Amino acid sequence: MKTVLKALTVAALVLAAPAALATPSTTMWSPATTYVQPYLVPHLTYDTYFAERGAYQIDTGLTMGVLPFEKLQGEIGFDLFYPGVTKNGFLVNAKLAVPEGALGAYAPGLSFGVQSLGFEKDVNDYDILHATVGKTFPVIGNLAVGGYYGLNDKLLVDENGDAENAGFMASWTGPELKLGAPGLQKIVPVADVMTGRSSLGAVGLGAALSFTPSVGLITGPVFFLNSRVQPGGADWMWSFQLDVDVELLAKR
Repeated sequence: MKTVLKALTVAALVLAAPAALATPSTTMWSPATTYVQPYLVPHLTYDTYFAERGAYQIDTGLTMGVLPFEKLQGEIGFDLFYPGVTKNGFLVNAKLAVPEGALGAYAPGLSFGVQSLGFEKDVNDYDILHATVGKTFPVIGNLAVGGYYGLNDKLLVDENGDAENAGFMASWTGPELKLGAPGLQKIVPVADVMTGRSSLGAVGLGAALSFTPSVGLITGPVFFLNSRVQPGGADWMWSFQLDVDVELLAKR
């Protein structure tokens, strides 16, 4: 009987836990990047976060570039989180960006967006605004810093129910390790962080593996800043993020 009750409790925590981030273009865990999807190139994603003590819902989503301009780019997308109720698991994201160098030879990239935009009041309407500045440096790679603010302070809370709906975020995308091997073209190290004691507070460390120019996998651990608000009280989870670009409509 105790085993059954424990299993039911874990399942309830998984289903009731806040969804992992809806996926605009991200680094690993956070949206701390000025990259957006190319114009008319749909990006399919299948993201999982799991550990022995708990897991997030599976996230399947699509994001596509929607602006044909060189100096102002944009994307929109949606995510479906399962298992769960469909109307509670449907989230929308959007982002505008000025590419690096568009405002001058040494100008950084800029982006502003919204993610986890839900339509069920106080259920999934996290409505997180985020802004990022990013710059690529020789040898080091790309560094980006920014911040986020959730418009619903009833959902982004700590273990005591106190609002934790704003914070700092940063990311690093390292230099490419080009392999050119059949089935694995390159590996790129990635790391990012979002501060705060809500479910968003975490540090991600991983690697982006490019199998082809259009198919890749980001994988590695995510360490949470407050395990008390995570499914099963997990301190960390492993993430597999499968990404596929569908270049059927892309302008050659």
